[in-house]
Order: sequence, then C-alpha cells, then structure tokens
Amino acid sequence: MAYEADKQLAAQALQGDVEAKTQIVTQHQSLVYSLALKLLNDTSDAENVLQDTFLKVFEKLDSYAGKSALQTWIYRIAMNEALMTIRKRRGGMVPIIEDPDEPQKAKYESMLRSLDRDPLETLLDTEFKSALQVAMTELPDSWRIPFILKDIEGLSLKEIAAELDTTVSAVKSSLHRGRSVLRDKLADFIDKQDQEGL
Repeated sequence: MAYEADKQLAAQALQGDVEAKTQIVTQHQSLVYSLALKLLNDTSDAENVLQDTFLKVFEKLDSYAGKSALQTWIYRIAMNEALMTIRKRRGGMVPIIEDPDEPQKAKYESMLRSLDRDPLETLLDTEFKSALQVAMTELPDSWRIPFILKDIEGLSLKEIAAELDTTVSAVKSSLHRGRSVLRDKLADFIDKQDQEGL
C-alpha cells in the first residue's frame, strides 16, 4: 500500500509512542498553521487552530484507515477547525454576498484568463506570492475565504458552498468580487511582469 508508512506511524502513535506523535506534529504543523493563517488572517486564531487540530488528530487517530495520505487526513481536520473558527466569528456562518454581476461576465472571464496566463511560472514567483498574500489580507473574509478555498486549496464550488453553508451562486459571486479586487490590487505587478516578458 502507498500509505503503509503513514498507517504504521499512526498505529505507533495510538500505542502511545511519543516519538511517533512528535513526528506527526513536526511533519505537519507548518502545513496546518499555514492553512489556518491563510483562512483566518490572524496569528492567534491560527495558533489555536493548530493546537485544536492536533488535539483532534490524536483524539480521532484510530479512525485513520490509511486510505489516503496522513497529511491529507490531517489537512481536512485543519480545514474543518479553521472553518469552525470562522463560523464562530460570524455567529454561525460566513456571510457570502449574493449578487452575481452577469453583465460583467465576459470581462471577468478575460481578466481571469490574463491572471492565469502562465500559472506555474506565476505561482513559483516569490514576488507575486508575496504581493498576493498582502492583497489577500486586505480582502473581507466573505471574499478571501472562497478565493483561498477555490484557487489555492482547490476545492470545488459545491464543496465550498457546503463548507460555508451557502449556495454555489453565492460562492461564484464572492469569487468574482474577490478575484476582481485582487486583480486591481495586483495590476501594477502584473503589468510589470508583462513588460519584462516582452
């Protein structure tokens, strides 16, 4: 099995092996913290999610069956913990603004294509990642969270709608608005990259 090593590590941790538990935390804490910080935009909340995630990991470790990577299983727990924190902040749910801007759809599609002109090169560019991270922190939660879940974490629209307890059309609207604002904030950087590429 591809995940036999993960399954064995989990079994050792379940038997009380302190080294195995330490290894699980050490291997996955930066992933969990990074995800929580992206979603919550608050170091204190991200640290709480980090702690709560690993408490839940060790509480539910007996349910890990080795059908996926341990990292994937832990990531899902971290995602749920972060989303629960967001729901608590909002009194039960994350507000998603519903109002798709249909007349702007063609312009939106073209802007999206221009941002994704060479995704691998752009995503690997540290300057762009840094500029994007700063721009994302300035977005309201209702736009930032769907953007992160869709464009960075790769969830489907249906998965995002279910996680945020809203409709797919509301998620699409929030993505549209968030991406538009990010494009405006990153316009100088993108123009500079285009000029350097000529």
